[in-house]
Amino acid sequence: MSIYVLASMFPNGFPVEIAKSLQQIITKRNAFAFVASEFEKMQEVTDEYFAYFINMFHDQGIYFEKEYVVDGRMTFKQAQEAVEKADVIWLSGGDTPVELKYLKKYGLDKVIKHHQGVIIGLSAGAINMAETAICTLSCQHEKQEIYSGLGCVDISVEPHFVRNQISDEVINLSKNYTMYGLCDDGMIVCKDNKKYFFGEVYKIENGKVERVEN
Repeated sequence: MSIYVLASMFPNGFPVEIAKSLQQIITKRNAFAFVASEFEKMQEVTDEYFAYFINMFHDQGIYFEKEYVVDGRMTFKQAQEAVEKADVIWLSGGDTPVELKYLKKYGLDKVIKHHQGVIIGLSAGAINMAETAICTLSCQHEKQEIYSGLGCVDISVEPHFVRNQISDEVINLSKNYTMYGLCDDGMIVCKDNKKYFFGEVYKIENGKVERVEN
């Protein structure tokens, strides 16, 4: 059974409650695949982010036998095999529509959709995990876009959410789409057809904003 984790950002490493949850969720630790958002450019930046986030796991005593980046330095087949064999897949933040285009180009969308492991989406990665991916101007996208995502989860998220700075754009979108505002240091875990909330998460629906608690 797949476990899906949606997050915004962790500016100061994993908070205690989230670190504890990840320790419990990640039981198999043979391979960790860090899937880039930009496959064919900025590979040095990708490597920097990979080091930054993998060190966050190491700080919590979570180590993997193999830890690697998946991007354009692999062939399509190599990328697919690298993701297939991973116990944990990390979908990076970055340019959200560009990330999905690369996932499709390299044939990783189907691999991810059917993967039986832990899949963690950060920011853009979390948006793209949804059945309906919603890219807002409020979340610093160049333009508002709504499209079919990977379909891993049935919820749409707005990362980097700040309750007292919610935009009219998001309020208006919520009249047609239910969204979850993910604050930094917040996390949603989708497991066994249930949702578990950590940190600050808000349900935005029909123009109303409500804090979500377990």
